[in-house]
Amino acid sequence: MWHFSQVLARGADSPANQWLKEHPEVLGLIFLVIGAILAFTGVSSLMSGEARGKWGTRHSGGMARFIGLIRLVAGIGAGIFGIYQMVAG
Repeated sequence: MWHFSQVLARGADSPANQWLKEHPEVLGLIFLVIGAILAFTGVSSLMSGEARGKWGTRHSGGMARFIGLIRLVAGIGAGIFGIYQMVAG
């Protein structure tokens, strides 16, 4: 069975990595989408006061705010990296 992780584990000279080096806009767009999803879930957790963990566990109160803040910061970071990749190439 073929796994996507096999593509990522082939090293810097793999065809997928070469293609991403030639097309940094795609990599930037991928990180922008990931950043937007993370930021949206972070803001949603901060606004509602409830967050879901990795395995579907529900958190509330201070832990939900902490998870929301971490997701928001990670989303902003991924978005900034995505913009950087698109601009600087």
